[in-house]
Amino acid sequence: MTGIQVLGGRVAVVTGASGGIGRVVARALAEAGADVGLLARRKDALDETAGLVAGLGRRAAVAPCDVTDEDQVREAVAAVAAELGDPDIVVNNAGGARFVSDLEHMKLSGWDKTVNLNLRAPLALAKAALPGMIRRGGGSVITIGSIVGEQALTGLSHYATAKSALEMLNRSMAREWGRHGVRCNLVVPGLVDSGAHDHYAGDPAMEALYSKEIPLGRWARPEEIAAPVVFLASDSASYITGASLLVDGGTVA
Repeated sequence: MTGIQVLGGRVAVVTGASGGIGRVVARALAEAGADVGLLARRKDALDETAGLVAGLGRRAAVAPCDVTDEDQVREAVAAVAAELGDPDIVVNNAGGARFVSDLEHMKLSGWDKTVNLNLRAPLALAKAALPGMIRRGGGSVITIGSIVGEQALTGLSHYATAKSALEMLNRSMAREWGRHGVRCNLVVPGLVDSGAHDHYAGDPAMEALYSKEIPLGRWARPEEIAAPVVFLASDSASYITGASLLVDGGTVA
């Protein structure tokens, strides 16, 4: 086990934990002392993440599920709680946009799928975990947003709308759940070198986004997104709630 155990005795749930940012976040939480429940659709990939958590001396609970299915999410949280105890850290990491289309030609079924994944699913997980956080006397909900939610971008209106709405959802949860000692914050990454955008290679809309000047001159490493997550989950952020933290190298400055 390495690092300072600022999350010792805590139980975290991370969605999208099968790879990319989610896997790195799960590892960082374990390094900080938390046991980690791992949610995503692919059990084989979740097992790999669980191995990383176990290698750091922490317990991992693998709970495969579709995060857009409310019943599956509730069952996954219950499974994690049965194995590790009630979660008091929730990291809503799963998200993304699987297609690019202007509004004129966009199918509403595609719009719905994107909004369900990026906006409805985070609320479903937070609601499923809330009773356990109340039993534990408080907790921390951390949701991963995107700088795409900070600006309109042709072809990604579905994704941008959902990510923008996450800010108000985050504020609403913070205001309503603060009385339970539950803090809710949003981490807003810029471009992250995680492989998640590889399927957009050659797409003009995404190339336009990628070509924006980043003052720090590079994409973020996944570890640079995980570090703020650990901070917001910890007691060092005990008076921070309803906040949105840009982690974008200055892209939208």
